[in-house]
Amino acid sequence: MLRLSKKSEYAIIALVDLAGRQSEEPIPVKQMAESYKIPGELLGKIFQTLKRSGLVYSVQGTKGGYQLSRSPREITLSEIIESIEGPISLMSCFSELDCDCLQFSSCTIKSPLQFIQNEIKNYFQQITLDTLKDNLVKPLTQFSVS
Repeated sequence: MLRLSKKSEYAIIALVDLAGRQSEEPIPVKQMAESYKIPGELLGKIFQTLKRSGLVYSVQGTKGGYQLSRSPREITLSEIIESIEGPISLMSCFSELDCDCLQFSSCTIKSPLQFIQNEIKNYFQQITLDTLKDNLVKPLTQFSVS
């Protein structure tokens, strides 16, 4: 089953929260963890990963915490998920280099699944923190098929 990890869910929750406070001071991890009942140490590690990905930056000091590195309309769901999970992938063997499958050359599902994967990724690239924050996500059927 396709499913986001808890880490990705927590990352999305945290970034949507930051998007809603765009003009405010940095938010300490501890405060956000308590607000959403997320383990503080785990949320801290998630923010470190998001920082390495360039999605947030940290402010040190007594009024320190995290803020978004870019506008919420510029940060996509795809970027958030890939920063936590790595590349969005339904199958591991879309290229011969990554595949140890004996059926690679005669695989009948590779092409359709690659198409589905690309559609999912394109959909996630169109969803920004702004659309998540304002609950304006369009159904997948409203996007044109490439």
